[in-house]
Amino acid sequence: MYDQYLLGQNFRGTKCQICTGCGRCFFLGGTQVQTDRGEALSEDGRQNLHVVTTNGLGTSGFLIPSAPIPSAHGERLVTADIGTTTIAVQLYDDKGNITTDYAGVNPQVRFGADVLSRIQAAREPETAETMRREVLTELEVAVECFRAFLQPEESMRMVLAGNTTMIYLLMGYDPAELGRAPFDASHLAAIETVIGDVPCVIFPGISAFVGGDITAGMYACGMQERQELTLLVDLGTNGEMVLGNRDRRIACATAAGPAFEGGVNRGVWGADMIHLLARLKREGIMDETGLLADAYFEDGILIGDVRVTQEAIRAIQLAKGAIGAGIRILMKEYGLQEDWQAIDRVVLAGGFGYYLRAEDAAEVGLLPRELETKCLAGGNTALVGALRLGRELLTPGTAEGWRPPEDICERLGARGVEVLNLAEHPDFEQMYFQYMNFDNCSEPSEFIGK
Repeated sequence: MYDQYLLGQNFRGTKCQICTGCGRCFFLGGTQVQTDRGEALSEDGRQNLHVVTTNGLGTSGFLIPSAPIPSAHGERLVTADIGTTTIAVQLYDDKGNITTDYAGVNPQVRFGADVLSRIQAAREPETAETMRREVLTELEVAVECFRAFLQPEESMRMVLAGNTTMIYLLMGYDPAELGRAPFDASHLAAIETVIGDVPCVIFPGISAFVGGDITAGMYACGMQERQELTLLVDLGTNGEMVLGNRDRRIACATAAGPAFEGGVNRGVWGADMIHLLARLKREGIMDETGLLADAYFEDGILIGDVRVTQEAIRAIQLAKGAIGAGIRILMKEYGLQEDWQAIDRVVLAGGFGYYLRAEDAAEVGLLPRELETKCLAGGNTALVGALRLGRELLTPGTAEGWRPPEDICERLGARGVEVLNLAEHPDFEQMYFQYMNFDNCSEPSEFIGK
């Protein structure tokens, strides 16, 4: 989420009103990211930047209209999302509006860009403890920033979501089982803990690779209560997809790598790359196999100040092939084959989905063209789901105080979700190669494998 705002909108950092002089906190707005001393922010500096905003970036309003969050004891709701790449935390007032929010790069990125790298690094107990402490410190810093916005009689309560590996590392569980067959997860239940003296409820996970952030996303979409069929697509470092309604829900996950989070062309957010590739395809500069015209094959093509290379195109193809295959396998397992009319809406979650243009996604085959008009930008659905759950838990009469009911997994729709292992699905390999193309063609491209 954070990189999306940084790279996509060119913010200027200025000292915030609660700055302690550490040089890490910023309000967003203007034209360029700078430190409080007016220096240009280096690449290393971006890794340590924290952002405090008052404009509520990151939560989409279409899923949950703004509504009061009444509390019998003057508690303010805090929602948090621990992503593999970013951490986002938000504070709400009693009217249900965002008072301020905090976002930063997950410090664990130095141990690897994906969950498997983190699992490997966590084999060393000292490293695992370092990763746990660093993320916990990020959350504690956010809580301390938020205290400046509280009245003396107010306190905070937190609802947190994250993928399964991030929750394992946060809680100090050994994540080794998540990285080896049969990829069982022993710790998937809802968790009650304390972070920075703030009582916290953590969303339950679904499987080793479909975590509590997706549980929160489903809850945000109301999949556990709606008859309409929803396809939730959350594209980030990991790509998770859920298809279903109140009667049945099927989920799967696939590694997308850095392709959708600005890691293909440095400084270019994934949604912008999809837009550029769609433009190249429309203008005939890139063909349906992903090959650039001869004049641009060696050095790429410069569009504005962005150079699109053959290497960057291939990285997008590798990611989108897995996503395309995953969506179609979900459809097949749901008994729909490719009956796209059966899907009522597609919720594109995460920072990538927030800025992704549906017409561009359809042009390059990331999504079937039949779904183009059914797409909704869900924003950070993990935070939206946390908002919904927090509002229900804090509202007098809906639960026994703050403590979530014993059937929280049932209530959230996490229990009973079918999880597909794409790597073991007999159709995945063929579909993966097939949908690496930029036209959803029926046969694998001759370019594949070269």
